Amino acid sequence: MTSRTRPVVLTLVVVICLVLAEQIARGLGIERAGGLLCLANLATLVIGIKLGWRQALLGMGSLALLTIPAVLSQSDPAAGTVVMTITALGLGLSARWQLQPVYWLMVVSLCLLITNSPLASTATTSELARLVLAMLASGSLTTLLLSKLLPRQDGVDTPGAFAVAHSWRRALAYGLLLAATTLISTPIALQHHWHINGLWLILTPFLVLRPFVRDAWRVALHRSLGTLAGVVLVIVLAPALPHSLPLQVPAIALAALTAAIAARQGHPALMVAALTATIVLFNSNATDLPQMADKRLQACAIGIAISLGVMALAHPIEQRFQAAQGGQPL
Repeated sequence: MTSRTRPVVLTLVVVICLVLAEQIARGLGIERAGGLLCLANLATLVIGIKLGWRQALLGMGSLALLTIPAVLSQSDPAAGTVVMTITALGLGLSARWQLQPVYWLMVVSLCLLITNSPLASTATTSELARLVLAMLASGSLTTLLLSKLLPRQDGVDTPGAFAVAHSWRRALAYGLLLAATTLISTPIALQHHWHINGLWLILTPFLVLRPFVRDAWRVALHRSLGTLAGVVLVIVLAPALPHSLPLQVPAIALAALTAAIAARQGHPALMVAALTATIVLFNSNATDLPQMADKRLQACAIGIAISLGVMALAHPIEQRFQAAQGGQPL
């Protein structure tokens, strides 16, 4: 496949996979889960592009398993906090192989399940089973399409992506840092019934924090700029969109753009901007779209403040440990 045709095929794969997710949700009688499945499929696509189809399947399987406690904990802030804390710790440990920039996209779907589940708090076992089945089915089809239509370029060997990048101590410290933010953000989001806005609050630290605190200051700036750009894009699009046009159409287009930016390793602020607009469109309707974008900006501002506060506390500790190691990173 040539470098010219690859972006076209990538866009085609993204559109097909997201449309399939919507159809699977309808077919299983869980239409409200369409946006959730689309976001999970987008994460699967990015993981598959970056790390190969095996890791994409592993990521989707892990998300499907976490779906069960996430749905069951939606009316229990303590249980929801436990789920997010364990997830944060696991994502932090993946930093040993520098996998967290890819796998964090799965956290979007998990946060959505925790804060604004498509199933009621009184969901039956059948409904929960259908949701898990829908995730596994859509993820498997996405991975199959990706492996057949968009194979990895130049014979890149996937295991090469798993070179050790950080020590276990550094990865554990990063996991604990992420977990600390969930202990603050998740109870706020759930106890005060923030619903979809709680997603932005919980998710933001996962995008901002990095294994080395000194690296996170620049990321926080990119995150802030990307969020602002994504919100402005939604506010500009809202009055221009025809009322008869389903919001899934521009959402799928922006999802394809997000995947293309991730595949080309584009600027983080650009990817965050496209992803911001995608998530807002998948979880809004035409009447509350501008208000949703505005509330998202407020929640992200609080999430960034939590991240900066945790970073400010962790920075001197990091410097002290490095000084004890003779200036060498942990």
